[in-house]
Amino acid sequence: MTLRKKNLLVGVLGGLGPEATVDFMARVLALTPADSDQDHIHLLVDQNPNVPNRQEAILRDGENPSPAIVAMAKRLEAAGCDLLVMPCNTAHAWEQDIRSATSIPFLSIVEATVAATVSAKSG
Repeated sequence: MTLRKKNLLVGVLGGLGPEATVDFMARVLALTPADSDQDHIHLLVDQNPNVPNRQEAILRDGENPSPAIVAMAKRLEAAGCDLLVMPCNTAHAWEQDIRSATSIPFLSIVEATVAATVSAKSG
């Protein structure tokens, strides 16, 4: 799938660090070659700061955030998103739960970082 598809709707699982979500959106805006408002990428954000703490879940057996994250992903898919992204690094521990619960692509920070690193080293 190309990210420049006309009318692409990108679902953003946000609020898992509200500032990370805003920073991500600012970077998308800054890096999108656009001559007008209509040339920008359509983002639909589920800004949910009520997801249980990911660090607590990983480090201290805290409440599992997966049900809340999966619910966000399902809402974005039901809203018509073509793919999902999640600016929170830590929440990627539940990436497989998102992939299993939805049928649209999930763009992983981990996979994108590895691909960019390999590309930079070979270039």
